[in-house]
Amino acid sequence: MRISYSGLLLAVTLFAAGTTACGASFPPPNDEWAAAQSDVGAAQAGGAPDVPDAKLHLQLSQEDLQKSKELLDKDNKRAASLIAVARVEAQLALKLAKASQAAAQAHQAQAELAKAKGN
Repeated sequence: MRISYSGLLLAVTLFAAGTTACGASFPPPNDEWAAAQSDVGAAQAGGAPDVPDAKLHLQLSQEDLQKSKELLDKDNKRAASLIAVARVEAQLALKLAKASQAAAQAHQAQAELAKAKGN
């Protein structure tokens, strides 16, 4: 089964946007922000900066985190929404990086197998 990451991102965005319309007060999403930072760190360490598609999603995640930081204590609901999107973007960046690494390993293994069969 193939996951539609753009569909997942859209669903998270719509959910987050829907939650911003409810309630008068909303606590600062400090724990969520820390978790999103952790996701960004994992994506960076997982090779996302080296894979063009992953790098793009990593940058988007970082931008959303920066915007959310500016909104903390001003508009906590909007900040929480941006954090949710940032987490999904960072997780997607990590998955894309891992997929690229797996594809490269598979290609290398196929080349080695072809070389071994040729001998």
